[in-house]
Amino acid sequence: MRTQQGMRTSRSGRNTLKNIIRLIPAIVIMAAVLNTVSCGNNNGLLPQDNGGGGSNSPTATPTGGSGALAFVTNFNDGKVSSFTRNPNSGVLKRTGQVTAGAKKGPKGVVAAPSGSFLYVANNSDDNIYEFSVNQTNGALTPLSPASISNGAGSGPDEIAINPAGTFLWVTGAKKGTVTPYSVNSSTGQLTQVTTKVTGLVKPFGIAADTSGSFVYVADNGAGLVYSYSIGASGALTQIGSPVFDLGSAGGTPGFIAIDPAGTFIYVTDLNAGVLSVIQTTAGALLFGSIVPSTTTGNVPIGIGYAALSSGNFIFTANQASSSLWSFLITVPGFASSPVAFGTGNLSAPTGLVVDPQNAFLYTTNQNAGTVSQFSLSPTCSAAPGPPCFVGNVATENPANANSGPFGMALAQ
Repeated sequence: MRTQQGMRTSRSGRNTLKNIIRLIPAIVIMAAVLNTVSCGNNNGLLPQDNGGGGSNSPTATPTGGSGALAFVTNFNDGKVSSFTRNPNSGVLKRTGQVTAGAKKGPKGVVAAPSGSFLYVANNSDDNIYEFSVNQTNGALTPLSPASISNGAGSGPDEIAINPAGTFLWVTGAKKGTVTPYSVNSSTGQLTQVTTKVTGLVKPFGIAADTSGSFVYVADNGAGLVYSYSIGASGALTQIGSPVFDLGSAGGTPGFIAIDPAGTFIYVTDLNAGVLSVIQTTAGALLFGSIVPSTTTGNVPIGIGYAALSSGNFIFTANQASSSLWSFLITVPGFASSPVAFGTGNLSAPTGLVVDPQNAFLYTTNQNAGTVSQFSLSPTCSAAPGPPCFVGNVATENPANANSGPFGMALAQ
C-alpha cells in the first residue's frame, strides 16, 4: 500500500531514479534505530492524520554498550513494552508494559545514552513521556511529572538524542516544527528550549550524528531533507539549502540513518519505494543517488546498518510487502539491487534495529503485535545471502495481535 499523502514521484523524479548509483565507501555501523510512519487507519498500518498531520517517520539512533535492554511502542494500545535482550543469543524476554499516553499515539522512542531514561512521543495527545529505566530488567517507572507537552496540536512524532545525552529533538508533523529539549542527566527531566524550528511542512524522520554536531530532518510534505547545526543550548540552525531526496521535487522522504563517520545519510522514500543516498560535508548536503533504480510499492520504513565479516549492509523494513531488504555495500558503491527476505515471518514491519554487536536484526510487526528476530551470522548473511529468521516475540502479555508495535530502541 501507499501512504495517504497522495504524493507521487514527478516525471523528473522518475528520471532521477535512473541515474547511475553514486560510489560510496564501505561503512562500519554499530546500530541504527528507526521508528516509523503512522497514519491512523486504526490498525497501526500507515495511520492517517488526526486533523492536519501527515505520515510520520522513524529516527535512527546509534546504540552504545551491549544493548541488553529493548523497548517497543505499541501505537494502538497507548503502551510501551520493556524487554531484556541476551547479547549472545539475541533472544528478547518481555518484562513489562506501561501506559505512555493516549491510545493510537505512542510512536517515536529513544533511550538516553546512559540507559537510565526512556522517552516516548505520543502523536495523539501531544506529550513526550519520560521514564526511568530499571537497569536489571528494563522495567519503566514514570518520572514526576510523567510527561511534558510538545505544544498543543503539534503531533510529536519521532525523537533524536545527542551522544552526550544532553539534548533531545522531536519532530511535529502537524505544526511543521522541530522542538529542542535540554536533558537533566541526573533526573532525566526534559526542559523545552525556547527556539523551535518552524516553517516546515510535515517533518518526520530525524537523526543526530555521532559527533553531536548535526541533526538531519526529513520533511515528508515538501520532499526535502534538511541539515542543522546544534547550538550550545540545543537550538538548531539550518546549514545551507535542503536537498530533494529524489534529486528533484515529488519525493516523500520518511526515515533517516547516518553512517558513524557522518559522511553519508540514507533516507527511505515512502511513495517511490526507494533508498536515497545523500553525501554530507561539514553538515552540508549533496544529493547522491537512489537505489533501486525504479520505483516500487514496498513502502520502506525502518532502516539499519551492519558491518559483517561478509561485508557492510543496509537493511530496510518494507511495510507494504511485509518483507525486508538487504543492500550490500560494495567498494565502491551499492550492490546493483536489494535482496528481499523475511517474507512470511513479517506483518507490516515498521521499526528496525541492528544490535551493537552487528549480530542480530529486529523489526516490529504492526499487524501482528510482535517483534521478529533475525540472525546476522556469517552462515546466514554471507553476501548476497539474507539473514536467517530466528523467531517472534509478542510485545504484550497477554499477546495482542492488535497492539500495533511501532518504534523500537535498544539501551545499555
